[in-house]
Amino acid sequence: MPKICLNMIVKNESRVIRRLMESVYELIDSYCICDTGSTDDTVNIITDFFNEKNIPGKVVFEPFKDFGYNRTYAMKQCVGLPDADYLLLLDADMVLEFGKNLDIETFKNSLELEAYHIFQGSPSFFYKNVRILKNHPEFSYWGVTHEYVQTPPHARYNDIDKNLLFINDIGDGGAKAEKFERDIRLLEKGLEELPGNDRYTFYLANSYRDYGNKEKAIENYKKRIEIGGWKEEVWFSYYSIGKCYKDMGDMANAIFYWMEAYEYFPERIENLYEIVNYYRLLGKNRLAYDYYEMADYIRKNHTSSDHLFLQKDIYDYKLDYEFSIIGYYCNRHSHNIHSSCMKVLENPNVDESTLKNVLSNYKFYTEDIHKFAIAKGENIRLLENIGESLNIDKNEFFSSTPSICFNKQKQQNPQKPTELIVNVRYVNYKIGDAGEYINKENIKTINVIAVLDMTKDKWIKKTEFELKYNESYDGLYVGLEDIRLFMNNGELFFNANRGLEYHNMVIEHGKINLGSQSTESNLIKKIDQRTIEKNWTLFSNQKNEMNMVYEWYPLTIGNILDDKNNSSMELNITHKLRTPQFFKWVRGSTNGINIGNEIWFMCHMVSYEDRRHYYHIFVVLDAETYELKKYSRIFTFEKEKVEYTLGFEYMEDTKRFLIGYSILDRDTKYVMIPKIKIDELFNN
Repeated sequence: MPKICLNMIVKNESRVIRRLMESVYELIDSYCICDTGSTDDTVNIITDFFNEKNIPGKVVFEPFKDFGYNRTYAMKQCVGLPDADYLLLLDADMVLEFGKNLDIETFKNSLELEAYHIFQGSPSFFYKNVRILKNHPEFSYWGVTHEYVQTPPHARYNDIDKNLLFINDIGDGGAKAEKFERDIRLLEKGLEELPGNDRYTFYLANSYRDYGNKEKAIENYKKRIEIGGWKEEVWFSYYSIGKCYKDMGDMANAIFYWMEAYEYFPERIENLYEIVNYYRLLGKNRLAYDYYEMADYIRKNHTSSDHLFLQKDIYDYKLDYEFSIIGYYCNRHSHNIHSSCMKVLENPNVDESTLKNVLSNYKFYTEDIHKFAIAKGENIRLLENIGESLNIDKNEFFSSTPSICFNKQKQQNPQKPTELIVNVRYVNYKIGDAGEYINKENIKTINVIAVLDMTKDKWIKKTEFELKYNESYDGLYVGLEDIRLFMNNGELFFNANRGLEYHNMVIEHGKINLGSQSTESNLIKKIDQRTIEKNWTLFSNQKNEMNMVYEWYPLTIGNILDDKNNSSMELNITHKLRTPQFFKWVRGSTNGINIGNEIWFMCHMVSYEDRRHYYHIFVVLDAETYELKKYSRIFTFEKEKVEYTLGFEYMEDTKRFLIGYSILDRDTKYVMIPKIKIDELFNN
């Protein structure tokens, strides 16, 4: 198996060098590091660390002349070393990141070529560079700064998948204070020796740009364009001239050079994105839209990410973010604005303010799934009348969110449900026109349970009653809020929110006895319990074992430990699984239902603005592993500001979902929607 030697130059890197070594020591077999004049503890930190790890190697010393010279010197010191078939070429202010699928032994055994590129940068901006090199005396570095590896003509190269290895180029090393001035000095000296050198000219322009001298940067970028050659550097020069003019407030010249970049190399979109962003901020949305279409066409038809200094975030989500705003004003070719919004929301590198802005704007585009509903028939009207026969004061209490579940114990045909159990919550508060809660002295809930016979096409209400419960916890809050019904092994379970006092809410879990029309329940505790706990949802796995989703970011699942001698139960966390970043705003709505080898949930998200806006999302887990399998676009039921659901079921025989929900906590609704229509929400 080939052995890898860490090879680098350092100077005064005591603040960051340990971080680099911690990131690489599992991969390397030796080290050979050249110190160019440290006056701090860098060398001792290096030798102590590798002695601790039992990794052999040496530190050599050579005063700094320029980067090409000193890196070559460091490389030559590795020739003939044991445990050094390949060199890993890094800087102290980097971190080598291992992908989750990297197997080190397999990776080392795959090394056979002379040179390997590793992508470096950040998740949103990266490029590739030679970072693994066969230990051979013919190899060297060229360039006074921004140097590159020179290999003989016969050398073979390959790229390492960035999902296996990636260099996080943090750039916070200890010898950076005069970096730009030093680079300018070295590059100008290099150009005295090699007038018109393309690489020196390009990096001199970059150095002047980073130093803040935009005029000198533009002058040298123009020289680089005149030299010609590698199209990536020429394109980047056009693009950077535009960026410099933008910084100088000269947008006419900025747009001119961004368009010249497009004419020269129409396979990159960073330049077009800048124009889109400029016109969008001006409110010139038709112009922004035209440039968006140009950029989107390139993005879809030129998919390579192998570009110099790629700004990947523009390709991944920033262009979509622009369209998520432009598309409201101009979308003449009907591009999928929902898809663009979801691409922004699900990207792990998006900042929180952008995520919130997308969610805030989504109300202007949101789909309402009520339009897919089967025409309302007698069965839906029967559901809407639950509670009418009971003596409930309709002047004080309002019919709110229902929960539903099938009584599977009664089903002879697993595909055809024969009995439906419904809970309808009645509440004594209102939501005002501004979205505020209008409460009375006590916040009261009455729960009405109904059992419906579904044997015939026309359903029949068998019974309905006001649910009795343990009243000992009543106080400011009276009753069980947001009951979620769930059938497991022939028994009817529920979760509910139990308000104990102001800003103190817990989960109550138990069974409902349809015979006695009452609950048998306990409060659930959890380690590190919050003062307000709600929205925990139930599901059954393939073994019909009951589990509970505690939260969705990360996806946190547990089961209930029942202490028979105690009035409380405990949620025991068993799984924590990765979900997209925007799931930190996802909250449980319904319990899970099993469809094939999947578990389906409906969840909700809230955008907090001048008032709350609710959205919903279908979330589907793998029934065996609980891993997130897919999720839908976010949507509403009827485009109302406050909508809520607590239960849905799937009717296998008709391939329809039955969903119960409420509008503004005062209007109980039910819809029947074909699954084929719900499936369309997953086509992002």
